[in-house]
Amino acid sequence: MADTQLDHALSVFEEFLRAERLKMTGQRRNMVRAALDQRGHFTAEELYRRLVSEGESVSMATVYRGLRLLEESGIVEGHDFADGQRRYEQALKREHHDHMVCVDCRKVFEYQNREIERQQRQVADENGFEIQDHTLTLYVKCRDWREKGECARRPADEPK
Repeated sequence: MADTQLDHALSVFEEFLRAERLKMTGQRRNMVRAALDQRGHFTAEELYRRLVSEGESVSMATVYRGLRLLEESGIVEGHDFADGQRRYEQALKREHHDHMVCVDCRKVFEYQNREIERQQRQVADENGFEIQDHTLTLYVKCRDWREKGECARRPADEPK
């Protein structure tokens, strides 16, 4: 991750914390850095394991509280993909995208489609609405799982 991206995220987070009358701690600073270093979508458990592996003395409760603050500040965005496990992704300086989630292996795919975006605006306009925000999640079956019964994220012998 570029230092300027981290600096920007820390600045945004510090401003948010000040407004909430909370302090920037070393642990929160490390959590911002670790969250921005995560690739793609990640869970609280994955962030916790990363912090612990880097020598951070942190509890799961602290990670959950920290992720809530990161989400409220706009540093990360959280998603519930209907499997009971919230996933997070970087939110700063990223383009809008939608998601496909494999119902078998739970892999999350990101995609962009201008025609879908145009149609969503059209439907909103036709009904007298202005879109403020939106998400679109398609629940799919990935090719690897359909063809082989396993994929990189989930071996065949792992229960659903």
